[in-house]
Amino acid sequence: MVIYTDLSFGIALSALMICLANLVYTIMDGHTKKTQNRIFILLLSLLSVNAICELVNIRASEDVMISERIFFISRLSKYIYFLSHSLIAPALFYYLSFVVGRNVKIEFKRQASQSSLGYIRSIALWAVVIISELVIAFNPLTNWCWYYTSGRQFHRAWGEYIFIYLLSGFWSFAAFILVMMSWNILTKSRKRSIAVCFFLAMSGVIIQLFYMNFRVEVLLESVGFSGALLFIENEDDRKDVELNAYNSAAFLVDMKATLKNHIPVQIMIVRGIRFDKTANTVVYGKMNRDVIIRSVSDYLGTVVKQHYIYYLGHGRFAVALYGFTDEKSQQLAKKVLSRFGAAWKINGTDIFLSVRILLVRMPERAKNAEEVIYIAECPIPERVQERIIDGKSLDWVIRRAAVEKAVTNGLEHGSFEVYYQPTYNIDKTLHGAEALLRMNDEKMGLIYPDEFIPIAEQLGIIDRIDEFVLKEVCRFIYTGIPEKNGMTCINVNLSVQECMKEGFAEHISSVVEAESVLKNMINFEITESVAAKDYTHLAEVIDRLKKEGFRFSIDDYGTGYSNMTSLFSLGVDIIKIDKSILWNSEKSVHGMTLLVTLIEMIHKMDKRALMEGVETESQINILKKLGCDYMQGYYFSKPIARDDFIKLIETKSFNN
Repeated sequence: MVIYTDLSFGIALSALMICLANLVYTIMDGHTKKTQNRIFILLLSLLSVNAICELVNIRASEDVMISERIFFISRLSKYIYFLSHSLIAPALFYYLSFVVGRNVKIEFKRQASQSSLGYIRSIALWAVVIISELVIAFNPLTNWCWYYTSGRQFHRAWGEYIFIYLLSGFWSFAAFILVMMSWNILTKSRKRSIAVCFFLAMSGVIIQLFYMNFRVEVLLESVGFSGALLFIENEDDRKDVELNAYNSAAFLVDMKATLKNHIPVQIMIVRGIRFDKTANTVVYGKMNRDVIIRSVSDYLGTVVKQHYIYYLGHGRFAVALYGFTDEKSQQLAKKVLSRFGAAWKINGTDIFLSVRILLVRMPERAKNAEEVIYIAECPIPERVQERIIDGKSLDWVIRRAAVEKAVTNGLEHGSFEVYYQPTYNIDKTLHGAEALLRMNDEKMGLIYPDEFIPIAEQLGIIDRIDEFVLKEVCRFIYTGIPEKNGMTCINVNLSVQECMKEGFAEHISSVVEAESVLKNMINFEITESVAAKDYTHLAEVIDRLKKEGFRFSIDDYGTGYSNMTSLFSLGVDIIKIDKSILWNSEKSVHGMTLLVTLIEMIHKMDKRALMEGVETESQINILKKLGCDYMQGYYFSKPIARDDFIKLIETKSFNN
């Protein structure tokens, strides 16, 4: 009996030491600010009280028969034990609700304002806890949960099974369901920690239910919560190592949990932190970016709770504003912006920072955290000038971010497709075609080149897109269908930005050679305005590729301000006249004079003229009289997909 008592005492003492150690570590590490942290501290405190009560009961068990005072202490410790222990299961439920992102305070407000059923459910859960505690509190009067015989022997009553074990089982089951519903948003370490904690806690309950004198429940629960301390409360993997803020990985996890639990949130993005020249002399003659970013992080922590601040990198912060109305978010944004209007004291030196603030509501304006990060990182369109961006201005930024994402993944997702618009000889016989890129994203639908091409150039992936178009054209030529129908070439738009790169000519040749097609079937088009930037280098590239057999055209001629002599000195074969020249020729004498002059000049320079934008028979008659060589426009066809283009050239003739 003495050995058994000593073993039970050792188990209870071990449980107490583990709980106290966990409490000390939690407080020392500063995990006390969040509601989740406070509930964890409550759990450890309740277990510590349980362990102390166990120690008292074990020591008092030997003398309860001979001492009235010790019997009273024993009864009191049992009373405190049951009062505190019945709170552990509901406290665990609420703790896990925070772990999985179901913030009870916010969720309660949301339910109370949106759903009377949710309000009733929340009240009912709290009522269960209160009723259970009241039944235990009044047990000395009712003996519903436990009682003592005349021989001072402790006995369980029906109320202990219902109000302690059954309700604890209810809360444990509810916690299990809560975790399972959010299983996919938990990290691996948290999944393992919760699973082990559940296993140990349930094992302790079951063992002590059937073997009342084998008191291991508190010890196993204490060990389980040690895992929670290591893998849940310890947030080293979620914190930015330099700042008192969470990192982008934590932002992704937390926002995923927020959306999973249908909790609306407004994200305030603070981005574009720029430094004035004085910042370069702040620290030893060199700008210390980390010091400045840390100052900004510390300031943000004074206007919102620190655990709602996330550093996304590159001078960008995301602040989660739960329960904020649009008006309240605007007020906070203005307050933050006004702070950046004043100097920042960095190592004794005043420096000035400029930022732009975006207010993005989830899930209305951004469906997930990835979209928020895209919005935070993507360039802001020039048309957006506001310092606080929301409403219609935010729509432009969101659109820009969405297009950037679509372009980035476009090749992998098969979003790009090459369309063809035919070109005709002046006698309406088929001459060739222009290859035009189209983008059809599965989420955004059709995106036009004037929107996605500049973005592709900024992202540095225009070379991959150009290569995709060239390969598609080569594969079409390889089928033999173009030559069979009398086509002499297919025009491919060339990005001069890529053309200027070292080794470009060799790369283009190798791509076409790999597809085993004749190079003279490819006619590269260069826009007039871009070509004007560097005639000398461009002329060298064109000359090298023409020697390989490729052809060249100048596109949209008549819209730029090129040096005419330099432009015509380029070894191009065809000059494509912009459609506006043709359309204006029908409106005025001066317009007609310009068209006549351009075609004559092109022929005198020993080039061929191709007229864009042909839409009527009368325009064709004008071009015939002027001796234009080729035509292109909606009179013949708009740009169409390859299969439709094949049907067009095989079945339709424009000859009279």
